[in-house]
Amino acid sequence: MAVRLVALAAVFAVVALYCVFTARRLDKQHARIDAAAAALDAQLRKRSVSVSALIDELPADRSGPLIIAVSDAVAISGLAHDREVAENSLSSELERLADERPQIFLSPSTAAIDVHDDALRASIARRFYNDTVRDALVIRDRRTVRWLRLAGRAPHPAYFEMDDDELPTPAISVARRHKVER
Repeated sequence: MAVRLVALAAVFAVVALYCVFTARRLDKQHARIDAAAAALDAQLRKRSVSVSALIDELPADRSGPLIIAVSDAVAISGLAHDREVAENSLSSELERLADERPQIFLSPSTAAIDVHDDALRASIARRFYNDTVRDALVIRDRRTVRWLRLAGRAPHPAYFEMDDDELPTPAISVARRHKVER
């Protein structure tokens, strides 16, 4: 009888330690998500500022849709679906501008270089955020975490999907031309 009680207590202790360890790990993962979300938000805002500086260098007839896209992206806070739509709209307008007037991005202008660099940093921040969300979802999808509700009341994390194709730069354009010539 005493052996069974000791064994039962040992099993209970192991399960309790596993639950505590998993809950702490999940809590740390949610803190990482919050930090990654803040970094992504900052990079997206920095990209919008760079695009605003680029707009100042564009002719007025070409900058209308880009101004609207930037103002929509700046007006929305957080990383909800509305922000995804606004950032995708801004990315689409940048791609349209790159297709219509590639010389803007191929010239050595500081604003174009800043837009390219900030768009690339935003892309990296998005990937980092999505990787962090994926890691948290792996933990949250375990049966024991769901059954014992170890995630608590933390909101279910969601991926941030954004079109982040790379904008042309002089180095990229030369490399592409060199590949085409071969």
